Amino acid sequence: MISNDSRCSPSRGSRREERGGKGNPAGTVKACAEGAAPGLSAALKQAEQQIERFRESERNLKKSRRTLVELAGQLTERVKELNCLYEISGIMGKQGLTLEEALKRTVDVIPGAWTYPEIACSRIILNDLEFQSTPFSETVWRQSQRILLQGRQAGCLDVFYREERPLRDEGPFLKEERSLIEVIAERIGEMVVRKRAEEALQESQSQNRALLDAIPDLMFQVNGEGVLLGFHRGQFDLARFITPDILGRNLYDIEELKPVLPRRLVDQIMAYVRHTLATGGVQLFEQNIPLSGERRDFEIRMVRYPPDNVLAIVRDITRRKRLEREILEISGREQRRIGQDLHDSLCQHLAGIGFMGKVLEKNIAGHRDLKPADVSEMVGLIDQAITMTRGFARGLNPVRLEAEGLRMALSSLAANVEKLFGISCPVIYEEEIQIPDPEAATHLYRIVQEALNNAIKHGKADTVTIALRRREDTVVLTVSDNGCGIRNAVHQGKGMGLNIMEYRASMIGASLEIADGETGGTRVTCSFPNRRGD
Repeated sequence: MISNDSRCSPSRGSRREERGGKGNPAGTVKACAEGAAPGLSAALKQAEQQIERFRESERNLKKSRRTLVELAGQLTERVKELNCLYEISGIMGKQGLTLEEALKRTVDVIPGAWTYPEIACSRIILNDLEFQSTPFSETVWRQSQRILLQGRQAGCLDVFYREERPLRDEGPFLKEERSLIEVIAERIGEMVVRKRAEEALQESQSQNRALLDAIPDLMFQVNGEGVLLGFHRGQFDLARFITPDILGRNLYDIEELKPVLPRRLVDQIMAYVRHTLATGGVQLFEQNIPLSGERRDFEIRMVRYPPDNVLAIVRDITRRKRLEREILEISGREQRRIGQDLHDSLCQHLAGIGFMGKVLEKNIAGHRDLKPADVSEMVGLIDQAITMTRGFARGLNPVRLEAEGLRMALSSLAANVEKLFGISCPVIYEEEIQIPDPEAATHLYRIVQEALNNAIKHGKADTVTIALRRREDTVVLTVSDNGCGIRNAVHQGKGMGLNIMEYRASMIGASLEIADGETGGTRVTCSFPNRRGD
């Protein structure tokens, strides 16, 4: 066996040739095969096949490694794309962001999803708005997609490479990036629609909140069982009665409301609630309720609030009721005064004229001679009656339609006050002021008349000054006295017609202020806009 192996062993020269030829396995195998036994040849052939399989496996392994690297790269790109879409979705869902803020954040997120994020930049153009990532430069290496709103183009999304890169599917961009930019543009369109809807909703809610805050009425919502579902306090002083924890409770079970809503009133409210739900009509009723130490008048209006609830609006009408009573009282007082004046003066004159007429009639019937003095006396009484009638008419309508009507009426009023009460009543009326509207002038005259009455009767003043001055585009009417002051006067006089004065001021769009004077007494100030062109 040793001798056979030695015969197959290569010589030194052949070993040198093998080393010089950097190895020749195939030649070696062939040489051995020529001088080897058949069994050794088969083993060598098998070893050669095994080596070839190893080499094929190595080639497949390298190919698999390259494929794995490519897939890993593609997976990385898809992860970047998913992260980009995820961030954009987060921006869309974030509350409190304006549309401009959301688009600015979006444009900064987009470049990171492309193959070469270090040189990528993006731009969003939406109508007249434009947003750019930082840094940004517009180049020829561009990928663009339209932004559609309700099927119409409203802008575009652009992605640029600031440097040249190898050509791929679409210039330097991949086909997957084309799909990505289409999806992002679609998301931006959805974002615009959503943000605009959110802003419109917020604006509507703000307007509704402002409108609700401006409503002074108390409003509450109940269902047919009497469960309180919501309320708006308005300007009612009910903080100690109405708190958030009473929501969801039945009106009969809310102990905090019992001082305001006794059982009989809750029964009445629930009767109107059931009637409102049954008929679907508006229910209106009034209640006089003790509140904060005094009785106040309220108007309660109920309307059906779908599906099966009722919205009640409670309005404080105490001031209106008081004003109505004062108007009726003033109307009755004026009627009595006019009746008394007519009876005591005009009727007496007319009675005298009638008596003298009867005398003349008898003299004429008896063919007696008439003297001029008899007729002239009767004519004098008739003139006096006419003068009295004009005075009564002037009292009912003190301001005539002339441009100087208010000035003349105030001067006449001041003169009568000085004559009747023996006080000083100067009138300051700036020349350029004109009140051509007779209704406004009449309201101003009545305000002055009421202020004079208060100053004399309640304030015990001996000097009252009436002034009408201009302050830029505002006319200021003041009635100042040197009496005891508004605080003492209020305790002496019940109401003093202040509500009527405020009502008259509101009728002409004026503001009324009643306060202590700078040197004592009371000052009534009525300010209203002056329209020079009127």
